[in-house]
Parts: sequence; C-alpha cells; structure tokens
Amino acid sequence: MLGFLNRYFFHISLALVFSAYFFFGLQHLGKFITADEHYWVYERVPQYWDAVANSKWKKTFINDKPGVSLALVSGIGYFLDPDSKTLCVESNAKILTCQTNRVEAIYRDFRLPLLILNGCLLFLLFFLIVKLTNPWIALWTTLLSALSPILLGISQIVNPDSLLWSFGMVAIFSFFALLKSEEKKFLWLTVVCTGLALLSKYTALILFPFFLALILFRFLRADETTDETLRSALKKSLIQWTIIVFGALILLCLFLPALLISPSARDAFFLALPHKLIFFSSGGLLLGVLALDTFIFKNKFLFFVRTLYRKFLVPLSRALPFLFLGIFFFLIIARNFFAGWRIFALIPFDIKDLSNARYYTDTPRFLEALLLEWNPIIFSLTPLVLLGLTALLTTLIVKKKNNYSFFSSGLLLFALAYTLLLLFSNVLSTPRYSVFLYPLFAFLAALGFWFICEKFTPRWTPFFITSIIFLGSLASLITIKPFYFNYTNFLLPQNALISDAWGYGGYEAAVYLNGLPNAERLTVWSDYYGVCEFFVGRCLTAYSFDKETLHPDYYVLTRRGQIRYMPKYDRWEEKSGLTAYRYYNAPNPAWQLFIGNRQGNFIKVVKVNPAP
Repeated sequence: MLGFLNRYFFHISLALVFSAYFFFGLQHLGKFITADEHYWVYERVPQYWDAVANSKWKKTFINDKPGVSLALVSGIGYFLDPDSKTLCVESNAKILTCQTNRVEAIYRDFRLPLLILNGCLLFLLFFLIVKLTNPWIALWTTLLSALSPILLGISQIVNPDSLLWSFGMVAIFSFFALLKSEEKKFLWLTVVCTGLALLSKYTALILFPFFLALILFRFLRADETTDETLRSALKKSLIQWTIIVFGALILLCLFLPALLISPSARDAFFLALPHKLIFFSSGGLLLGVLALDTFIFKNKFLFFVRTLYRKFLVPLSRALPFLFLGIFFFLIIARNFFAGWRIFALIPFDIKDLSNARYYTDTPRFLEALLLEWNPIIFSLTPLVLLGLTALLTTLIVKKKNNYSFFSSGLLLFALAYTLLLLFSNVLSTPRYSVFLYPLFAFLAALGFWFICEKFTPRWTPFFITSIIFLGSLASLITIKPFYFNYTNFLLPQNALISDAWGYGGYEAAVYLNGLPNAERLTVWSDYYGVCEFFVGRCLTAYSFDKETLHPDYYVLTRRGQIRYMPKYDRWEEKSGLTAYRYYNAPNPAWQLFIGNRQGNFIKVVKVNPAP
C-alpha cells in the first residue's frame, strides 16, 4: 500500500486538488451577477460572434479591454443559448423585466467554460514548473493557485480578468522554461499564451518589457563561461523575444481584425500605452541597448555592465526581499494597531483613481500610495501563501545563493514593477486589478516551503507540508464559501474591507423577496446589479424614473451602491422620489447579509415607508 502511494502520490494529489477546485467552483455558479458582467453576457460576447458570423470585422471591437479571449471562451455559452441578449428587457418606464427561469442556466453556460479552461491551464502549470524546479514545488504551486479563493472566484466571473491571470501565468512560466531549455515548444506556447493574454486585457503588454528584462537578468547572472557562448545565447534569446512580440501581435490582430480597420479600436489600443509609457520607454531603451550592443558592438558594453553587476549590484539586489518583508509586516501592523491612520480612513477601497478628489483632497505621498496598492493584495492572500512568502524572503536574505534565485528575484521585480505600473496609471489596486500576481505569489510561496523542507531531513517533511497546504487551502475556501472573490484573511481587522460585494448577495436577496406575499406585484429598487435578474416582480436600478407612477415597496441596498448613490441623493429624491439615503443605516432591515461576516460589506432589504 505504501509503495502504491509513493508511486502515485502526485497523481492522487493532483486528482484531489482538481476535484476540490471543481467542487467549490461549481458551487453557486449561476447564482450571482457581478458588476458589468451583464454587459458581456447580453451585449459584448453576442456582438463578437455576430460580427464574425456576418464578416463585420469592425464590430469585433467589443470593448477597450479588449475582452476578445473572453468572447472566444464564453462564446460556448452563447452558442448554447443564442438568445442571451433577450434575457432582460428594460421598459420605457425603466422597469427591468428578466426571464428569471433562464438566468441561472445562461450564466452557468457562460461561466463553466472559463472554470474548465482555467483548470486545464493550472494543470499545464504543474508540468511547466516541474520542468523548472521539481514535482513538489509544482504540486504546491498548483494547489495554492487552484484553491486560492481569489483565483477561483475570478474564474467564475465573465470578465476579461478571469483569463488574463491564467494565460499570463502560463506565458510567464513558459518563457522561464524557454530560457532554461531553449525547446521550441515553449517558444510557441509563450507566443500563444501571450497573445491570448493580450486579447484578454492590454495590461498584458507589460509582459514584453518583462521578458526582455529577464533576458538581460539571465545574462548578468550567468555562471562563468566563454564570452562567445554568452553572446550566442543572448543573440538567440533576442531573436526569440522578437518572435514572441510579433507572434502575439499577429494573434491579436487575427482575432481582433477591427484593430487593422477601425480607428476607434486602434485608438483604444494606443490609449492603453500612455499609462504604461514609462515602462515601454524603458523597455524600448533596453531593447535598443541590447540590440545595438549584441549585433554591432559584440556585447562590450554588456560585459562591462556584467562586471559591475557582480561587484556592486548583487549585494544591492538582496535589498529586494527586505523591501517586501517590510511592506508585509508594516501593513499588517499598521492595519491592526493604527486603524485610524488617515490614509486608510479617508480613501475608500473601491475608488478607481488613486487621487480622486471626490473622496480625498490631497494626492497621497509615494509611500502612502505604495501601501495602498499593496493593502488589498496582502489581505486577500491566504495565510499559507503569506507564510511561504515570508519563508522565501527570509531565505533570500540569509542565503547568498540558492538554486531558484533567478525565478524568485525575477518575479519579485515583476511584482514591484506591476505595482509601480498601477501607481503611474493612478489606479487604486483591488484584487481584480492585481489578479495577475496571485499565481506568481503561489509559486514564490511554494519555493519558500521547499526551502523549509531543505532545513529538515526527514523524508516525510514534503508529505506533511502538502497535507498542511491542502487542508489550510480548503479552510480558506470554506470560510468564504460561496463568495470566493470577496475573500479577506484574518489578518485584516474585522471592521475593515478591501473590496465590495461586487454583486454577491443579490440572488439571496431576490430569494427573500420572491418569498414575500404577492411578490409578482411588488416594486423593488436596487442600488446595484445582481438582484433584478432573479426577482419575479417589478425591478428598478435606474436613478431616474417617473415618481408619479412608480413607488418602490422595498429597497435593496449595498455598500458599493451607497458610494455611487449618496453624492447626489438629493437630486434623485427630487427627480424620482428615491429616499434610499434614509435606510442605509436602518437598524432593523427586513433582511440582510454580511459578505464574509464583515458588517461593512452588507446587502440588505428594507421596506419603504409610505410617503406621508
């Protein structure tokens, strides 16, 4: 029996991981609707496939994300139900009428392909990391990624970010495998996955300068060898990088032909660059230096830089783990012992622009802004990932050399660059905006656990760590089930938030309302999407409607809706008779739900008092 377990341990473990992934992922799959998701299901995905079917190539531009990978994958749901765009109809009176008996099936059909594909990509991740490291690190990375509440949650949502993280993840690790083995299959895998990540969101453009930086980083860190060998390897890597860039862009244009013929599509692409201009300027400068020095000056300049790097920059590079450890511990201490710190008290977690004067009159100082960007990441990683990261960072500080320092240093630099990208773009991070980083942190945590294993000689240590990671990951999922994307770890005080409900709880509110007497005759106003699709009566989400003929019987109120509604509540009261502002702090709502047991993240149903 023990021999069988030893021989098939990784097979059994992977089977358990993916069984848990699909067990939790299939839960609640059609019973929520998040922000903007209805646009993709009702409008954008159908538009893409209608454009392809009718050869109207300009109309393949469905969004400035661009979200085409999402249309390709979730399009399966559209083929299963081509009438999804008729699911909800808004009347002239702003009443939203939905075919509630079809909602769950349609959203399940659009979401299930995403869940399945991301599961397959995580399975591919295992084999990529085996190629780079060893089966234990690969298993732990896959486990921490597949059972990450944030990654599982986004994989249930019809949104471009649901594929950005998975295609981007495979592109990064495939490029690592290409640098290590130089096998052509990894080159083409990198091309395809980089292109599909770009087709998800233009944020994936950051991969181009990152891959270029990795090429330089490997050259500077290369073990002692002949100059000619180093020059040859560098030249080959630059050619491969060029193939990746042009291959990914060709793939982008192939599936988004509007980019070639529509000025608005091209404008959306180039508008994605100014926010990232500093990175692409530095990437262009780096490319120019590498190309000129490699193909004209025979790397004389780079060999000089390599000498300087070995003398001066190697010790400085060890400061990077100190920086991350400092951010981690400082944030955890600050949030728990200095809860009234103005930067967290005055800037809401869910504004988009970091310097939005509507909420905060002063632009945050650099350190404050940096902490604000890392705040949602730290508190939405599972405690096990944070533990593994701490082990890794400590090891990098203590040990001068380890077998995986190239991967760890490269990914830490990427995480730092990604954070700076958000800062320069004036975007306040949320788990959705930073979803790219979660599988990378899972890998770094797995490296940390491997370094712990190396400290302990018993053969059972990896088995014990596997059990702890598996059971701990299950516990994290169970604590937030089924609202996975709202996961917040216990290190954040219970009265603090890092995200809003994002549509969660709307189904449960509708179930309560549907159970009321004469529910079909009730009129409900909701301050956010995700309720009307499941409610059998008359439903409103518009702020402006005829107050003479429509009088809501109930309000459905959320934290996110409160932020949107309150700045102009007096206008809406005058125009439509809305008095929701009186009920957000109502002590005895008819029904309420706290997402993740955090009272600030509420959804409540309140009965509207009749007008005097």
